[in-house]
Amino acid sequence: MGYRTVSTQTILVVAGIIPAHLMAMERLKSHKDRTRKDTSREESFTKWQYEWNEAEAGRWTRRMIPDVKKWATRKHGKINFHLTQMLTGHGCFREYLHRFKKTADPMCVDCFAPRDDAEHAIFHCDRWWRQRRDLEAKMEKALEPEVMVDLMLKNRDNWNAVG
Repeated sequence: MGYRTVSTQTILVVAGIIPAHLMAMERLKSHKDRTRKDTSREESFTKWQYEWNEAEAGRWTRRMIPDVKKWATRKHGKINFHLTQMLTGHGCFREYLHRFKKTADPMCVDCFAPRDDAEHAIFHCDRWWRQRRDLEAKMEKALEPEVMVDLMLKNRDNWNAVG
């Protein structure tokens, strides 16, 4: 689904999978007290959110997916390779490739911005302005990293327009 350089914590958020240590604690509590199943899941989400907020890795993804419960419990939308690149910033972005010495510099080859990262490519690059404007018109909102996922989660049409 994603590049192997994506941290475990980040890819679990993108995949919407509660970390194993939290699931183990949840199941232990549920096994001991069968009436606690719903509260145990809420506790897992609360602990997961705390860990996500405190994580060193995944800063870009955290801007895109600030609320793990809202993301993980969505009713629509599948994750694919390109969406994973957008959400993690790990992919065919020159800044990312430059980090691993695959390109000589991190500059955007389309508009010559000094950094071609996920934010630049998706939200700023002149090459994609028409697609970005069409998407903004469809969603009736300016696209920014902090609102993109909320717009996607709003309805299936928005998700499909992005994905």
